Amino acid sequence: MQISGAVAVVTGGHTGIGRATIEALEAEGATAVSWDIDGPGIRCDVRDPAAVTKAIETTVAEYGVPTILVASAGTAKLGRLVDLTVEEWDLVYDVNVRGMFLCLQAVARAMLAARVGGSIVLVGSVNGTIADPAHALYSTSKAAVQHLGRCAATELGDAGIRVNTVAPGPTATPMMGPLLADDDYRRKIGETTPLGRLGEPEDISLGILNVIKTPWMTGQTIALDGGSSLMTSRGQARAEQIKALRAAAQS
Repeated sequence: MQISGAVAVVTGGHTGIGRATIEALEAEGATAVSWDIDGPGIRCDVRDPAAVTKAIETTVAEYGVPTILVASAGTAKLGRLVDLTVEEWDLVYDVNVRGMFLCLQAVARAMLAARVGGSIVLVGSVNGTIADPAHALYSTSKAAVQHLGRCAATELGDAGIRVNTVAPGPTATPMMGPLLADDDYRRKIGETTPLGRLGEPEDISLGILNVIKTPWMTGQTIALDGGSSLMTSRGQARAEQIKALRAAAQS
């Protein structure tokens, strides 16, 4: 798909992956419009149907019909199932699932009305398939995002609209909070990731661009995680044991 000259909507475009994606799209010649509750662009609470309707109307009026959507607005809350509150559960699902649905629906309707094809990329997470402790809320919301992308792909394909999901691994975004300042956490990520480091927002935005450009792909989830989802803590522990045994044998 041609990115240069396209109008692209990026939700959550003020920070993190969204901000990096706007910069990457603009570098390719697109007009990238941020929908976010903060920062420049169109102010939009993705949980609010009226706000999303206003955002797409403003986008079409001021920039034209978008042929690209990158839905990256999201939030997280970690905690054991037995400790989570209903309010916490509802907030994460409101942003990560309801907000994703509303923005996908609004942009897809604009594409259909204008009879133009396009590319929609939903930002999920490798946690959509990994069942780590304390991640039941976040992970199930991201699993829903992945399946939403698959369902949308089957419905919109005949109109020339492709829908895919990218699944970032551990990435240095504001959502990571104090973990980013924890040298031990960064070390563990490096040890358990084949590419040896924490991801950066630019890593994810480059992957998103490649998904947008690939014309014969829809309904897929692409892991952008440095290979981190390939390994388990059990496998890492065994690798460390083997390394220790080898070191002992050589001494």
